[in-house]
Amino acid sequence: MTTREHAARQIQSALQQASARGTYVLFRGEYREMPVVEVPIDLPLFRPENGRLITRLHEYLREQGIGEREFSARIDQPWVQEALQQLLLPLSRDPQGSIYEELARQAQQTEPLLLTYDGVVVNGNRRLAAMRALHEQDRERYAAFGQVRATVMPEDATAEDIEYVESALQLAPETKLAYTWINRRLKLRRQREVLKLPVKRILESYRLPDEKSLERELAEIDLAEAYLRDYLGEAEDYPRIEDAELYFVALNEQLAAIEPSRLRALWRWAGFAMIDVREQETKVLDYFPFVPPNPANVPEAAMVNLARSRGLVGETERADSVDSLPFSAMERLMSRRDSARELTQELTDVLEQLRIEANYHEMPRRLLRHVQSARKLAEKLEADRLTAGQKAKIGSELAAIGYHSRRFLEAEEDAPAPISPARRKWRKFREAPQRFCRDSTNPLLRWLGRHWPGG
Repeated sequence: MTTREHAARQIQSALQQASARGTYVLFRGEYREMPVVEVPIDLPLFRPENGRLITRLHEYLREQGIGEREFSARIDQPWVQEALQQLLLPLSRDPQGSIYEELARQAQQTEPLLLTYDGVVVNGNRRLAAMRALHEQDRERYAAFGQVRATVMPEDATAEDIEYVESALQLAPETKLAYTWINRRLKLRRQREVLKLPVKRILESYRLPDEKSLERELAEIDLAEAYLRDYLGEAEDYPRIEDAELYFVALNEQLAAIEPSRLRALWRWAGFAMIDVREQETKVLDYFPFVPPNPANVPEAAMVNLARSRGLVGETERADSVDSLPFSAMERLMSRRDSARELTQELTDVLEQLRIEANYHEMPRRLLRHVQSARKLAEKLEADRLTAGQKAKIGSELAAIGYHSRRFLEAEEDAPAPISPARRKWRKFREAPQRFCRDSTNPLLRWLGRHWPGG
């Protein structure tokens, strides 16, 4: 292993012997030709700030009790480089873009690394880890890896330039192995808040359409970290949520629309509880706060109903009376991780019931709209152009509507006998069994509807 000063001297010497042709790198907004050199494989230094490493490195440093700044400051220490080698090697074998297998098969370097003037790897950390492992495994077969080709960035390249170049290269659409959603957002935050890079350059390198998109992704990682820290009590334990991007993206979007802030805080706890049981039977992504509220007053009504069922508010409180909520008691209730499953089940039941009630209250308006539409269509139809079968079917339906018309107008003396409730339910069940069960007021049928085979 080498020091940065020694690496800088060797690279400077190699530059004097480099051929005229180099490679083009997007640098400060334009493509610039940079020289390519050959250096010993043990000369380049892995870069701790590498985007793909962020979550794995956080976990390693937490386990070892080492500070991130201390670790990065000792970049040329052998133990630091060995730790990075062990973290990068599994990434080089990732089945979604196995650089290791490609290099093992070809036994030659196919693309140059990108180094700073003093030997730190800006692009190609996984490739370097794979080549070192293969060279150590079989020096004869992989003799070509004894020397590696590398493009060298200018000596005046700043930390801002390095971040921009890495992002532009790694996050381009053709990247073989994309950053995880967590790594991407952590790197965005580092560039925005620590390095204070210009927003315009961040948007360009990450292919973001506008600053709102940047702020949204930063809010998503803040929300995910709050879940780890405040709900799980495991700050920065990122592997726990590698599968949860959709949940935090959806939760962040819905929380942004909830007012007042005290109500938003309750739904944040509710969302955390539902995320915690995401691998169990309930499909929480189908419910608020991961989808838009249906009906619109769900944020208020669901919390009031939940508080009522727990005896925290009186039975006479209006469904949208948020001011009556005992927020402190509700937060204590919802932040308890040991009751996450029970709370999720209770909330989804409340949400289902509100949806069913909303659909029922919406039915008169929908019926009127459909009847008006049917009347307009009937006026356009010419009876002599219909077949006997069409006349019979349309006439039958109109006769049934006539009965309901008399029923609504309270003139039922001569009306035909109505269909029994049991028969009507049976007809609905035959037409759409899963929907019938999901819309039922019976808890057992609702459970069956949520867990319908193939649903």
